[in-house]
Amino acid sequence: MGDNTTAAFILALIGGILILINGILAAVVASIFGSMIAAAAGSAGASILGGSLIGIGIGAIIIGLLVIVGSVKVRTPAKQKNWGIIILVLSLISFVFGGGFLIGLILGVIGGILALTNKK
Repeated sequence: MGDNTTAAFILALIGGILILINGILAAVVASIFGSMIAAAAGSAGASILGGSLIGIGIGAIIIGLLVIVGSVKVRTPAKQKNWGIIILVLSLISFVFGGGFLIGLILGVIGGILALTNKK
């Protein structure tokens, strides 16, 4: 296991954790404010807005968990390139969901690139 593998693992793991935290915070905040808006407005349109914001938070949670799993699997030499691609793509997709305060996005992309450029 080379230095690139360890660096890819650590960076992708930290990026995935930040994306996961961002998703949890987004879902909690959307739940609180969505219910407040729905109660104040008294309309179904406001509750639909709160529900869609919770969906964004749940999407970020799923992507964060998958990046964390990918960072653990990148330590397997046989599948390192495949998991590097998965980490890279999911980190880029996380931009839509907040990107782990954007630092998670950057760390995930760097971790995915390091996994792809590692020579066996």
